Amino acid sequence: MTALEGARLEVDEALKAYEACVEREEAEYREEYERVTFMEYEAPAPDPCAEAFLRLVRAVRAYEAAGGHRDDLALGASRERVYAALDRG
Repeated sequence: MTALEGARLEVDEALKAYEACVEREEAEYREEYERVTFMEYEAPAPDPCAEAFLRLVRAVRAYEAAGGHRDDLALGASRERVYAALDRG
């Protein structure tokens, strides 16, 4: 397995972990999900999916460092948020 293939595998695993976290949170809060996530954004409260998201961002950075391009990744609904985090540095 090349470094690029390994980095892509890590992106795929990190994305699955992040999506699973979001799904669990959505299931827990149901119709209150948007209100709860807004409150997490507005107040200094722990975000249960923050670590999973940071792992995803780090994995995409490693993929780019290995020679890959972020546009080649299927990040789905997370794409814009991941790109924004990458562009912020």
